Amino acid sequence: MIVFSMPVYWYSIPAQIKCVIDKLFSFVIGDKDIAGKDGALIACCEEDDMSVFDGVRIPIERSAALLKWNMAGEIFVPGVLNIGDIEKTDGCKKAVALAESI
Repeated sequence: MIVFSMPVYWYSIPAQIKCVIDKLFSFVIGDKDIAGKDGALIACCEEDDMSVFDGVRIPIERSAALLKWNMAGEIFVPGVLNIGDIEKTDGCKKAVALAESI
C-alpha cells in the first residue's frame, strides 16, 4: 500500500511526489512487476473549490492505472490555510476511516 499525502501547491503535485511517481514509472520501464498494489490519496488545499484537487487527483489516478494499481480511496480536504484549520474539518476522521478500511 502506498498512500500519497500532500498539500496542493499551485494546483499540481508537489515535486517530492512527482519524484516518487517517476521512480515507480522506472520500474514499469524496467519490466519490474509492481502491479496489483493498493494506493490512496489524501490532499488538502487552501481553497474551497473542489476542482482545485484535479491537479493532483488526475495524475495520481492515471499513474495508478498505468501501474495497474487499485485506488483504495481518496480524501480531499478544502479550506486548510492556517494552523488549526484542519481540525475544523472532518479530514482527519476520514483519513483514520480510510486507514482502518485498508
